[in-house]
Parts: sequence; structure tokens; C-alpha cells
Amino acid sequence: MPHDDRWWNRFALISIVAGVIVRVVAVVLHPPLNYDYSDIHGYVTRAMRLADGVHLNRFDTFFPPGTHILLALPFKIFGTGRTGLWAASVLWVLLSSAVPLLAWRFALRVMSPKAAAVTAALCAFWPIYIAYGGYFMSEIPSVVALLATLCLAFRVRDETGTRRIFFAAATGVVAGASLAIRPQLGLNVAIAAVTMFGVRRSARAAAAAVVGLAIPLAAVLALNFSAAHTFVGLSENGGLNFFQGHCPVHDVRTSKAAVGELDFASPVVVQENRGRDYDFPGHIAWEQSFFFRQGLDCIRSDGIGHVVVLARNVADLGITSVPWPPSTDPGLHRFVKPANLVFSWTLPSIIVLAIAYASGRRKEVRRAATGAGWADRPGLLVAHLLCVFPTAIVFYGDPRFRVPYDVFGLGLAAMLAVAVLDRRRTTGLPDADAGVPYSLSGEDA
Repeated sequence: MPHDDRWWNRFALISIVAGVIVRVVAVVLHPPLNYDYSDIHGYVTRAMRLADGVHLNRFDTFFPPGTHILLALPFKIFGTGRTGLWAASVLWVLLSSAVPLLAWRFALRVMSPKAAAVTAALCAFWPIYIAYGGYFMSEIPSVVALLATLCLAFRVRDETGTRRIFFAAATGVVAGASLAIRPQLGLNVAIAAVTMFGVRRSARAAAAAVVGLAIPLAAVLALNFSAAHTFVGLSENGGLNFFQGHCPVHDVRTSKAAVGELDFASPVVVQENRGRDYDFPGHIAWEQSFFFRQGLDCIRSDGIGHVVVLARNVADLGITSVPWPPSTDPGLHRFVKPANLVFSWTLPSIIVLAIAYASGRRKEVRRAATGAGWADRPGLLVAHLLCVFPTAIVFYGDPRFRVPYDVFGLGLAAMLAVAVLDRRRTTGLPDADAGVPYSLSGEDA
């Protein structure tokens, strides 16, 4: 390994350790167990019911169960009192600390060690990731599960024989867990499947991956079936989300005899104070077909003008609001708001520049695909990053939905910055390859 690469690897490790320290301090100042309200309260109470073996109810199937299953583990071991809540807080710190480490391991597969180290540092000190480590929400677990899936997918490409089958099964299990936490990650899992096998297809490894994927998904579907006493899939909030994204909704109130009243509002529309209140007596939130019909009626009513609604939904991924729940905390708000705005406003330029950069790196990509060495692969990062937009277009936009994808934007920013700086450093050298920022395994690019 070149000396320069070793230095950058050390820089990455130092950044990761520093990120852990920052997160430990953050959880002492902002312990998740002290913030039990709204969606957070829902995750905690569902996890406690699951840990106590209390009979589950229909609302336990409304949100994807991956997060409250994860939370139930420390509650099962340490109880559902304050000790269990502190254990869950420690678990969230560990998950948050794993983000820069996994981001670094993934980045080493798609960019230079220098750019990968910068990516690790950005993730280690990214205010949004640090802030979400202080809440029992699905954002941090989804980032960890997604990055772990991608890292394992690359490992499958490296292995042969029995070890390849083992890692394919492990990739499937972790991918299934990521879908149980956030079903929207399905497109990223599909890209990971392509990455996993590439040109070295193997029926046995593919079968192992499918079996691995089926294990957590079957468990989740069975859990939801036991709560709803009917097949409901991974969650039942798709219809309501569709309605909220395509109609001028501020607040939705549903009520039904023997069930009660349920109220919902997107943090984005609350912050923007837009839309109007809807009241649906006789209907309940998980009646997906009813709410899909309501959303389709709004689309038909808008006609071509609905394009404006779709554009607004995309904008709601970042620039129109501050990520919730950090938006409600004055201390976190002052760090999260500028980070979110800078990231959201610069992201379109980063994507365009990355695509342009990718067009000039095709030779390196081909060599990396055949095992000749690493190469910058911005196209892969762009592909994963673009997977967030269908969520905003089909349902609605919210910075929370974008959080798992921030790692790809940060990686692209690091890759482009390093490429520009290296190109400037080598400009004017007589070597014919001076314009190429990196070499592959010591060979000319």
C-alpha cells in the first residue's frame, strides 16, 4: 500500500474515533430516553409491548416494524423501565457510531483512499447523523442497515466457493432487515444485488441471498399478521402517505368505532403551515385503498398542474423545512438547519458534476469491475442517491426520508473535492498522465 494511502487510512480511523467521542458526549447531553413523544413514543411503546409479550394491536402494523423490533432487544434484556431505556440509548449510540465506519468501508470500494477518508470524516461530524442518534427513530438504523448491505454485497464479489455463498446469505439477511426498517430502501437493495454479482453470476449464491432475504421478511410479515389477524405486508401507511403527498393536506383526522381517533400531520406542512385539515369519520388510518382513492382524486382534479405538487414534494426533501424532530430542539436546530440547507441546495450541482465526472472515468470503472484495482465510481453513488426521489414523487417529501441517502451525497462531495484538488496539483506536469488524478494499483490509468 502506498505511504500516502496509509496516511489517509489513519486519518479515517482518527475521524471515526473522534466521531464516536462526539456521539458519546451528545447522548450524555441529549439522551434519547428523555425524548418520548409523537412518532418516537409510538416506536417505544410498540417495542415495549413486543418485549413484554403483550398482545399486539392493529396500529402496531401501521409503520414498518423493523425499528421497534430493534428497540425491543434491549427492553427484553434489561426491562422496559429506565434501565432498558438507557440500554436502548447506548444501542443507538453504537449504531450512530457505526455510520462513519461503514461509510468508510463502503467508500473504499468506490473511490480513492483519500476520498474515502474524507467521506468518513464528513459522516463522523455530520450534524444530522449526530442529531438523529439522540432519538429513537428509524433514520440511524436504516443508514446502518443500508451501508452494511452494500459492504456485504461487495464482499460477495470478492469471495469464491462456500464463503461466497455464506456472504450472499448474510447480505440477504441484512438487506431484509433494511427493508423491515425502511421499505423505501428496496431500490437500493436492487442495486446492491447487481453490485453483488456483477459479471460473476452464481445460481447458488443468488439462491442463498434470496433465502437470507426471506428470513427477516417472513418474520416481519408473520409478526404483522399476528397483530392484524390478516395479511398486511410490511406496513399499512402507504395509502395515508400517498394522500398526504398529493392533496393539500395539513392535518388528517380519522376515527372509527371500537378503534378511536388517530391524527396525523407531516412535520414539513406543519412548519410551512400550509394545506387544510381533513376529517374522515368512519374511516381509520390503515384503510389504504380509501386513501389511495382520495389521492388519485386530487391528481385528477389538478390535471397537468399536479406537476407543481410533485416538484414541491421533491423540494420538501430538504430546502423547505428543518429535519424533525431536531427542528424542535433549540440546541440541535442551530446545527441541523444550516447543514440541511447547505446539503440540499448544493446537492443538484453535486449530482450534475458527478455525472460529468463519471463520463471521464469509464476506463477506471471498467478496470475496477474486472478486479484490476479501485477506481472512482461516482455513477454508483449517484444511482443510490437518486433512489430517494421516487419516495418523494410517489408519496411525499420530508428531510427524514432523505437522511439515509446523505452518505452518498457526502461521498460524492468528497470524491469531487479530492479529484479537483489533485488535478490542480498535477496540472502543468510534463507526464502525459498528469491530468489523471489517481493510478490503479500502481499502474498507469
